[in-house]
Order: sequence, then C-alpha cells, then structure tokens
Amino acid sequence: MTNMKQDSCRTCGAGLEVMKKCNVCSQANQFFCHNCGYEGEEQIHFQCMLISCNHALLGA
Repeated sequence: MTNMKQDSCRTCGAGLEVMKKCNVCSQANQFFCHNCGYEGEEQIHFQCMLISCNHALLGA
C-alpha cells in the first residue's frame, strides 16, 4: 500500500491537516488547509477498495 504524504498546500504553501482517513487501513487519504480552505482530492487506495468490496459481497 502506498503512503500518501503531503506537507504543504498547493495554493498557499501553508501546512495541511488530515481531513479524511481510509476506513480500511486508517491512513490519511485527504488533506485540507486551514489557511486558504483548499481541500485536496480524496485518494482511494486500490487494495483497500477491493477489501471493502469483498467484505460487502460476503455480508450480502
């Protein structure tokens, strides 16, 4: 699994904070900037998506 790392805002250069974490692996997958309001796009972990889909299918 790749580790998403983002230290500074693409718009203003200020530090970013975690906005969302993956519900499967609990790693950060979306960041935001308090300074300018920038919200990065949510990064979907392919392996986690497959795990989640398999779990949903097994629960059906």
